[in-house]
Amino acid sequence: MLTASLLLVLSGAPTAASADAFAKAAQWEELYLAFAAVQPKGYAAKDQKRIATALLKGCEALLTDDAVMAFSLGEKSVAFGSQAPAVVCTAQAAIKTDQRSAADDVLRLGLKRHPKDGAIAVELARLMIEEKDGPGAVRVLSTVPKTSKAFGDAQTLMLSAQAMVEEAASARAQLSDRTRKAFATQTGSSAVVVETTRAEGGDDDDERPSNPRRPAPPKLGESRSYESSVDEEGRRTRQNAYFRFRYFNAQRDFGQRAEYEGRVQAALEESRLAARNVMGVARESAVDVILYSKAEFTMHHGPWAAAAIAGFYSGSAIRMNDSAEINHQNMATLVHEYVHAVVDELCQFDTRGLPKWANEGLAEYVEWQFVGRSRPEGRYHAYLKQLAAQKKLPSLSSMRDDPLIASSDPGMLYSYAAMAMRTYVQRYGMADLVSLLRDVGKGVPFEKAFGLHTASDLARFEDSVRDEILAN
Repeated sequence: MLTASLLLVLSGAPTAASADAFAKAAQWEELYLAFAAVQPKGYAAKDQKRIATALLKGCEALLTDDAVMAFSLGEKSVAFGSQAPAVVCTAQAAIKTDQRSAADDVLRLGLKRHPKDGAIAVELARLMIEEKDGPGAVRVLSTVPKTSKAFGDAQTLMLSAQAMVEEAASARAQLSDRTRKAFATQTGSSAVVVETTRAEGGDDDDERPSNPRRPAPPKLGESRSYESSVDEEGRRTRQNAYFRFRYFNAQRDFGQRAEYEGRVQAALEESRLAARNVMGVARESAVDVILYSKAEFTMHHGPWAAAAIAGFYSGSAIRMNDSAEINHQNMATLVHEYVHAVVDELCQFDTRGLPKWANEGLAEYVEWQFVGRSRPEGRYHAYLKQLAAQKKLPSLSSMRDDPLIASSDPGMLYSYAAMAMRTYVQRYGMADLVSLLRDVGKGVPFEKAFGLHTASDLARFEDSVRDEILAN
């Protein structure tokens, strides 16, 4: 039942004073509902700051007990003011709700706006360390000024990040030593293997690419049956032509978790087939799959995620959660994440040239197909139609580079992006879209590739998307 104060707010545009009142009364849901659909540009700068502060209070108050609502309040606070504490709170809530890519996006964007804020840098570095990116964490932590209150935390984290870098270097050295010994054994001599050190992303000569790509995962053969082996770091793996499974904890082996592995294999095979049925293609190189125990997933991604999420794609791998039931809803999530793995390969493992709306929109569209939907669900369907009728849909160019999650209404943008991809497929075909992605992977600018494939431009295409939304 709506409170009298909320009814008063909904009768007209909510004000900064009403935001203060909701925050003072700890009416966090009412606060969010009042400002969920309004745009910050409609308020004076001082009122934007007051509203952002009220929303931040809600994020911080609910972070422990209701991370979902805390995230919603936090992202809205970032939209109104992008205060550094709001960036941190939003990222923490995103991590608790298993939106680690969203946390990464909001932290990186926040660090651009607050380059000297130690708290944001520390939170981003902590996330990088959890994702085993020691060098990245060292770079971020190095930017924290000594005058920052977070400097002590940064120095503590720096020890972990540097240890991770040193451990990786030691592992490479050990691998090199094993290679030399194996070579000497095979040749019966004391031959020395000479290694060439290259700059990151560089080549043998001075012509280094300005846009380095991650190396493609190795093909693992054509067999569809699973075979056990040992990877380059000495961990047991089970792999076929499509997936390579390994445990997050290298000490455990597949014999301990046969039943769980079977369910995961079946779920991912179904995801692969579902994505292929819609897109007409699947990954040619095998996708790494990291298997977490319940305790490991809870520790790294939070208790809410451990209870609700089957897995997600991050760092070139699908990360699977032992504790989540693999039901139809979680299957849809795995389909979405597998699409990201396919797009990654189509773009030659460098999606920086691909607009955010195209990447997320395609994954969302394929997920819709899997669950039997052809349009957004819930309030987003009606909201998009309203925006289309008023000619207030956002431009696709505005959704090119910034993470969709950093907007004032990410759910609407994800739905709109999916409708854009649906329109493209209906007009030009999925095969043409796949070809466009391959062209982007070859270095063709997206806008140029789009024009070559459609004989149109984004402005006219947006009109087509608007017509589709109004017609459905």
